[in-house]
Order: sequence, then structure tokens, then C-alpha cells
Amino acid sequence: MTRLYFAYCTWLNDPEIRRYMPKTRMITKGHAANYRLEFHAAEGRSDRGWCHLNGLPDAWGEKCLGLVFEDDGLTDDYDDFERFALTVHGDDGKTYDCWTYRMTNPGQPMRPPNFYWQHIPDGLKAHGFPAAYIAKVQATYDAAAPCPRADRPNPSAVPGKSADSR
Repeated sequence: MTRLYFAYCTWLNDPEIRRYMPKTRMITKGHAANYRLEFHAAEGRSDRGWCHLNGLPDAWGEKCLGLVFEDDGLTDDYDDFERFALTVHGDDGKTYDCWTYRMTNPGQPMRPPNFYWQHIPDGLKAHGFPAAYIAKVQATYDAAAPCPRADRPNPSAVPGKSADSR
């Protein structure tokens, strides 16, 4: 059985997802109903933001757009994140049982570093997501607190699992 991954954030950008899953294949664009993309620092941290997939009741009626990929065997777990299962509605009319990452305890709304952020608009544009959705993601980013280490460099290789190395 093929496991499927839902990319909604930095892994929308092909070069970034291929750092982690080099043999992956995109299946379709789609959305997770009643979820919203947000940017938060991890609870108790104030050094940077990350992507978070909010599925709490205040996201009811929202759609988080993304991509369904074949999982090529990724088994990594990361500080401040958990894997969870969700149903994705594909643009091809099918539904997909996927997994993805979300923050375990999101803290204050905060922007991620520039290198991390840039993967998101680049991926959204490359895959032709609607301009209104791109604008919504930009507005969510703009409304979050600035990242205190916005100009930190991108790790040159696949970063470690510790939040301090990513």
C-alpha cells in the first residue's frame, strides 16, 4: 500500500520536498477541508516561526490548499511537530487518506525565516494555486510577528531533527 503525504507549506516547492523525499511523485492538487495554514513559534520559543495546520473549530469552513504526493519512505520526526492523518479532497475528484506534519503546541503567531518562507510563495505560484489563496497566505504571514532571525541561512543539507538545527 502506498502512503500519501499532504504538502501544504514549504514542501509545495519541488526542490524542498525533494530534499526530504527525492523519489516522490506528485499525484494531484487538493485541499484539506476545515483546516487553515498558520505561522507560529513553537510554544515556549521566540526565535522563529513555522508552518502549522490548524484544524481546531475556528478553522471550520476553511480550506488549506496543497499537493498530494507519494511518500517514498520518510520516517523523520522533528522537535515540536507530530505526524497526523487527514483526508484530502483532490482536484481530480478523488479523496486521499494522507499524513502530514503539524505543530504539537503552537505558540505565538510568528513568521518563519526568509529562506523557509520563500518556499511557500514559490511553490504556490509554480503549481498555479489561485491568486486569492496566495494573497490569503501572504496576509496570514504579514499578520504574524516578525521572525527575530529572519535572515538566518538555509541549512545546506537536510537539517537535523532538532529545532535548533532547522
